[in-house]
Amino acid sequence: MTNKPTNCLLGGALGDSLGYPVEFSSYREIQQNNPIGITFINFSEPVLISDDTQMSLFTASALLISDNYLTNLWDCYQDWLETQWKTDKQSMSHKPVSKLVDFQELFNSREPGRTCLMTLAQQKPGSLQHPINNSKGCGGIMRVAPIGLIDEDENIIAQLGAESSALTHGHPLSSLSSAYLAVLIHRLLTSNISPQLVLDTLNFIKSKFSTMDYLSDFTEIIKLATNLSQPTDNDFINFQRLGKGWVAEETLAIALYCSLKYQKDPCRAIEISVNHDGDSDSTGSITGQIVGVQQSNSLWLPVSYLNKLELRDVIISLGKKLSQKFNT
Repeated sequence: MTNKPTNCLLGGALGDSLGYPVEFSSYREIQQNNPIGITFINFSEPVLISDDTQMSLFTASALLISDNYLTNLWDCYQDWLETQWKTDKQSMSHKPVSKLVDFQELFNSREPGRTCLMTLAQQKPGSLQHPINNSKGCGGIMRVAPIGLIDEDENIIAQLGAESSALTHGHPLSSLSSAYLAVLIHRLLTSNISPQLVLDTLNFIKSKFSTMDYLSDFTEIIKLATNLSQPTDNDFINFQRLGKGWVAEETLAIALYCSLKYQKDPCRAIEISVNHDGDSDSTGSITGQIVGVQQSNSLWLPVSYLNKLELRDVIISLGKKLSQKFNT
C-alpha cells in the first residue's frame, strides 16, 4: 500500500511533469495540440520532472538528515544548486549533504527559477527578520510541501514553512503562502480537503503571523479561491481571476481551487491545474501534493503515465523513508 507521504511526493511529481512541457504556453497554444487540454492519457512527451520536484525532493532529503531542519534545508539546496550546472557528483565543488546527488538523473537543469539560483549562489541565506530580496515568485512555495509531513506541532511546521521560503524569497506573501501550504499538508494527513478546512487553516495562519505585511491580500485570494471552487463559471474564467501562478499566493490559490472543485477526482484536479496561461508545472505540482497526501493507497494513480515518470523509484523510496521517520 502506498503511504500518504509517498502519494504527496508522487502527486507533486505527476503535476509537475504534466505541466512542465507547457509551462510557458498559453491555454490557446496548449489546445492547438490537444483541444481538450493536456491530460495523462494524451500526454506524448517524455515524463520529466522540473526544478519544482527536484527542490521538493531535496527538501524531503533535508528533513531526513536530523532535527536541525533549517540548516539542513539550506545545505541541501546548495547541493541542488550544483546539480543545475555540474555534470555529476564527482564534479561538485563541496562535500554534499544529500544522498540525492548519488542519482545522476538529478544533474539536469530543468528551468530553475532565477531567484533560487541567484540567492543560493550568493551563499548567504535570507530570513524573516532580514529578507534577502523582495521576491514572491513561486520558487519558495513549490518546494515546501514535505515540511507538512514531519511529526511536529503545527506552530513549528508553519514557522519552518515560512522560514524555509525566506531563505531565498523575501516577500511576506511568499512566507505566508509557504507556511499555509505546509500546515495544510499536515492537516490533510488526517483529513480531507473542504472549504471549511481551507478557511480554518487560513485563520490559523492569520493568527500566527498576525503582524506580517500583506495579510489582508493573502486572506482575500484564499477566500476567492474557495468561493470560486463552488460550481460557477468555467475553470479558465476562474483562473483569470486568480492569476497565472507565477507568484506564490496565485500558485497556492489555483491549487486550492482545483483541489476543492475536483476533490473526488484527484487526477482530474491535477489535469485542470496545468491547463491555463501561467506557471503550469508549479500549479500542477502543488495541486498534486494536496490531492496526493489525502490518498492512502495507489488506486488513484495513473499507472501507465506513472510507469514513465523520471526518478519514480527514488520518489517512492523518499516517501517511504519520510513515513517511517515521522510515523505518517
